[in-house]
Amino acid sequence: MLSAYKAVIKHDKSLSTFGYGIIGRLPMAMNTVALVFLISSTRNSFALAGVASACYTLSGAFMGPRIGRLVDVKGTRKVLVPVIILNTIAILSILYFEKQTIPLLIACALAGSTFPQFGSYTRARWSRSLTDDRILGAALSLESVLDEVAFVVGPALAGFLFSWKGSHYPLYSGLAFLLLAGFGLAFTSIDHGGHPQPVEKHGGLLKIPYVKSLLATLVCVGMTFGAQYVVILAVAKEGNRAAEGGLWVGLNPIGSTVVGLVYGFVHWKISSAKRLTASLLIMSIGTSGLVLFHSYSTIIFWLIIAGLGIAPSLISANARLKELVPVHRLSEAFSLLGASISLGITIGASVSGVFVSHVGGWRGFEFMLGATVLAFLVSTIGIRGKIVENQ
Repeated sequence: MLSAYKAVIKHDKSLSTFGYGIIGRLPMAMNTVALVFLISSTRNSFALAGVASACYTLSGAFMGPRIGRLVDVKGTRKVLVPVIILNTIAILSILYFEKQTIPLLIACALAGSTFPQFGSYTRARWSRSLTDDRILGAALSLESVLDEVAFVVGPALAGFLFSWKGSHYPLYSGLAFLLLAGFGLAFTSIDHGGHPQPVEKHGGLLKIPYVKSLLATLVCVGMTFGAQYVVILAVAKEGNRAAEGGLWVGLNPIGSTVVGLVYGFVHWKISSAKRLTASLLIMSIGTSGLVLFHSYSTIIFWLIIAGLGIAPSLISANARLKELVPVHRLSEAFSLLGASISLGITIGASVSGVFVSHVGGWRGFEFMLGATVLAFLVSTIGIRGKIVENQ
């Protein structure tokens, strides 16, 4: 219902949280592309560019949850400010060491490991400050829409800056967005006080029931995301439509963005776990169209259809994680969720690249479908485990 969105917008510091949140997401979406532009241009090596991008992504997946844990304990402001400073130094080091391979890769790893997980922090704040599930659902829907917008706008902006100003400017611009969003979020938004941990030991988040199956599901979803960029661009290149490939990549989240907004209007009565599984089934059905119909005249339609389930899947996954994890560990938990997707993206991009080089671009959609179906099956097993335990 529209009233839920109105309630979110009227909430204290909501505009600054959403505003700085979307600005902070832009460099997250830009930097991996910017690294490829920079290194492929200055070093003339796509292989090195791929390794550097992987170092950036994997180090972020490893360190993100650990920084999120500090945010939970110490508060956003005390952690975010020094992390921003470290990330700034790391980005400038990439530009300084661009001609030296080992220092360059180390700088890329440091930049990835110190990049703030803006979406995780803002989702944690909504989850702590909103007690009405209907309003919280609207907030999480808007957060997922912002994710989609960032990953459409970010790479396109990086490409525009690269072609207009040169190979260094995408990283410089990403750094400017980071500083604006990081300091803005640290000094204007809600929930800074930290959440001291209770005396009892909870153990790691992976020991909480159903968290492992949820994260495994999201690794598979990430594999789908990582593969789609490679596969779509490969298909475009095979059809001598390379210039259209970037547009096609941007079409995939369009349906997701619209459905994500509609999703937030509904006050769901079925569990978030079942909603996640149903959304993944929709993703699988939509992706099957790309496998069955190898036609350039219909690819735009099927790309939009394949994206319909993305936002509902991510919104349901975030809602499910919020139900499973103690409130004082939500920043860590949401960072771990993002890390799982990042790990899947790295695996999906790497494996699908090898796959399409051997069997062709169109058959690469079979890999995408396989990853989506696997995500659906893992999620289904997780639900069955819950049902058995409750009996």
